[in-house]
Amino acid sequence: MMSMPLYRSRVTRSFHRFSTLVPPLAFVMVSLAWSVAMLLYTNFLLTPEMELPKEIFLIPLGVGLSSIGRDATEGLLPVLLTRPLRRSTYVLSQWAAMGTVASFWALLHLVLQWGLIVAATPHGPMPLEVLYNAIGRVSLCLGMAATLVCFSTRLPGWGHLALWGVLFFIAERVLPGLGKDESARFALTVRQYLLGVLMPELDIRRTFAATPVSWLRLTTYFSNVTLMLLLGIHIFNHREVSYASR
Repeated sequence: MMSMPLYRSRVTRSFHRFSTLVPPLAFVMVSLAWSVAMLLYTNFLLTPEMELPKEIFLIPLGVGLSSIGRDATEGLLPVLLTRPLRRSTYVLSQWAAMGTVASFWALLHLVLQWGLIVAATPHGPMPLEVLYNAIGRVSLCLGMAATLVCFSTRLPGWGHLALWGVLFFIAERVLPGLGKDESARFALTVRQYLLGVLMPELDIRRTFAATPVSWLRLTTYFSNVTLMLLLGIHIFNHREVSYASR
């Protein structure tokens, strides 16, 4: 179970701290500015499109600047854990807050994109398409939040973001090259599983529009998120925290 006071305080802090407010806000503004610039440059001939959920992965990363490792670096962790607060509750509250804030920015970006498309074209996207995209974005934000929180239970400061970046580079740049060799086809399988952990996303269209329903996609997503949360709780339960005065 998570702590609602801690959850609310983390959500509020994300909107009041410069380091966690500016990155997602900058992404939203730059993305929309680019779309408007392309519309003007092509004299409204180029129709803007909604970005896919995986294309907004920078939003969860920006919100992820506020993490368990950051609390430890700033000396807040010993203070929080001296209260009657279970460590598992602390981890789950951090995950829920990070996922909520990231989802807010992702959905705000989607709404603004949808408004721009409707204003620029006579026929906007179908409501069902917008719903699919929204669910995909929320699932991505919650999934990436679980991974980032898991990494931050052990790594100080922004180490969890550095680890995520290294693994993402390996998945996108290193493993595809290895997979071209017939004797190393397993590299593509490793890449698929690695991206499933780094960027878990629930594709509603491909899950429920398939015949029969692809329950494998559904169970894979929830198992990945659950695994990262359980692993994070396990690591954090065994982490030594110094309660000495700073």
